[in-house]
Amino acid sequence: MSQILHISRDNKFLDFAINCFEQVCSGESYYWILENEHSKEPVTHIKYEQIHPIQVKQACRLIKDQKFISQFKTVIFHGISPVEQQVLQSIQSQIKVIWFGYGFDYYPLIDFFMQKYLDKKTKKYWYKEKAGLAKLGLRLNEYLPFWTYFKSKSQLKFFERVDYFAPVLEQEYDKIKSKHPNFKAKYIDWNYELGKNIFDSIGEEYVHGTNFLVGNSASITNNHIDCFAMLSKQKVESNRVLVPLSYGFPKKFKKTILAEGLQGFGDRFLPIEEFIPFADYLDLLKSCGYALFGSIRQQALGNIYMCLALGIKVYLHPRNPVLDDLKKKGFHVFDFHQFKQEKAFREPMPLSLQQENRELMRQMSLEENYLSKTKKLVELIQTFE
Repeated sequence: MSQILHISRDNKFLDFAINCFEQVCSGESYYWILENEHSKEPVTHIKYEQIHPIQVKQACRLIKDQKFISQFKTVIFHGISPVEQQVLQSIQSQIKVIWFGYGFDYYPLIDFFMQKYLDKKTKKYWYKEKAGLAKLGLRLNEYLPFWTYFKSKSQLKFFERVDYFAPVLEQEYDKIKSKHPNFKAKYIDWNYELGKNIFDSIGEEYVHGTNFLVGNSASITNNHIDCFAMLSKQKVESNRVLVPLSYGFPKKFKKTILAEGLQGFGDRFLPIEEFIPFADYLDLLKSCGYALFGSIRQQALGNIYMCLALGIKVYLHPRNPVLDDLKKKGFHVFDFHQFKQEKAFREPMPLSLQQENRELMRQMSLEENYLSKTKKLVELIQTFE
């Protein structure tokens, strides 16, 4: 009998979660995959066969049905966007709700307008795109964040039904609680594994090139324009600048990245505009000696972990919380201040440092670590009445 109802959209992380729960409590989970009601696209990212695609309206109706919902002790949301919010609002009060956060879904609770997460040059572009009154309001809000406070507080109401919350980093939970003391959800320690698939694919090989990787997507919070400004032609020399752009928000920002990259680097600029097979992407990463991630918020962890495992020298924005988190774990990781001080980029990071980063990533990615967290969570769920 199923005791845990999982709700997700078609995404590349869910198979890992399913693997964990099926190993710890086989057959006790039921997996809903929310479908777009206007275009029934087939499930492509999830390989596990025992899933149940369902339209949002049907999910809302079913979850209100006492006979259906009474079989479950809890509902776990894998990310909560406005789509999942519709289902969340329909859940009866006696059912415990667990939220596995992705970042995009909970960062509006910290800074709704993303102003804190845009670097100088990117923010200048962002303001340029705004209309007069909106631009004025946002500039005032930057110094007196009353509008952010109001919008973030109004966003909080969508998550009032959440009882337990697992963000990517524990310090992000602390930030939300400091902003919103009334956020009632309790913290739980559970994360998606991001390293095992890497080690299944890379073998014993390390990087063999000195190209540059910039960001992980076309999302504006990657601060591409500021990263490009640090990459002078003298630093790039004969290397290429690889920029993944297969997805991201806002969509129109991709055109700006393409224009800026072409203007700054010419034929050395290599945008990756479509999803490509994982093996092909790994081959491209192996040609890189250096990676710049300009995000000020937690973002691109999958790509950061891949770079560390491959031996790429990773540079992060000094205000990115991931930087301190990785340093505390012992990784050799660097910030933009250090990047600006370096002049020559002709050799990869020393092999000894590459090996130490890989071993740390291997230890982080051990399956038993994630199964232990899942077991503790299932034990907690068993206490729910």
